[in-house]
Amino acid sequence: MHKFWYHSPVRFYKTMEELEDMTNPQNAQYYGHVKPYPLEVNSYHRYLIPNYQNEVTTQELSLFLVGDDEVQIPCEFGISDGKLFRITFISFDEIQGHFEIRDSSGTAIFYSNCVRFVDSTDYDGRKFIRIATQCNYNRNLFSYADNQHDWMITTLPAYCMGEFDIDEDVKSARSGTLGSTIINAAWTEENVSYKIRAEGDNNILSFIAVHSINQDLYIDGTKRTRKEKPEITDNTNEITMKFANVKDENGLNIILDEKPIFADVFKYALGNKEKTKVYVYDTNKAIKTR
Repeated sequence: MHKFWYHSPVRFYKTMEELEDMTNPQNAQYYGHVKPYPLEVNSYHRYLIPNYQNEVTTQELSLFLVGDDEVQIPCEFGISDGKLFRITFISFDEIQGHFEIRDSSGTAIFYSNCVRFVDSTDYDGRKFIRIATQCNYNRNLFSYADNQHDWMITTLPAYCMGEFDIDEDVKSARSGTLGSTIINAAWTEENVSYKIRAEGDNNILSFIAVHSINQDLYIDGTKRTRKEKPEITDNTNEITMKFANVKDENGLNIILDEKPIFADVFKYALGNKEKTKVYVYDTNKAIKTR
């Protein structure tokens, strides 16, 4: 039973049966544990939880990655009025498995599709692009009560290969007295293209196709607007998408500061005249960071 479209490369469901339901087209591909979704290691990721059967009875939640071993993952949960709306996590190790959100008794209450934390750095130093968006395509499915923190921020298996061009719109006129053409008005716009390694995974393609039409879309910290819909065919291995930079009133690119968005993740401790970041599972338990 396919209850709703869940445009996210990492999806959380209440039961394993929902995750393995082959009547849901989003589950029906062969990517599960054979082809897990790649997430950048040593990078913070934030995903929104659909506002559907997302009730929780406790705020004492934890996140585990279940693969060959069970590993507890540093995380933060956004809970309001007894509902789970977002999750933020990071892994310092290259590991693979599916996520389980567990309550204080250790019982799994949410399950995810399979993911793999990887170092995406290529031979030239490029890394997966980082996407930040307020995914407002479905206001009924997602809650945005906390406008500061309710973002989706993650990495996409795509690279910037340095492909850029300029769009222009020039209005000219002939000057009879000078015997030449003069420019009356001109408009230019810078575009950047990214190669997305979808490898036929429609969840990746639908994620970028839907989220790229949001007003708030940042790629690698710079606000951008999608120029064209990607051309997708069956089992598309790689697609190229073009985006234009969005300018402020001074003609500068608009840059995203992620610190206010992740302000709910960190606590600060004062010691030895230095501020030290302390990552917390919840309000009472802290773990070390690297």
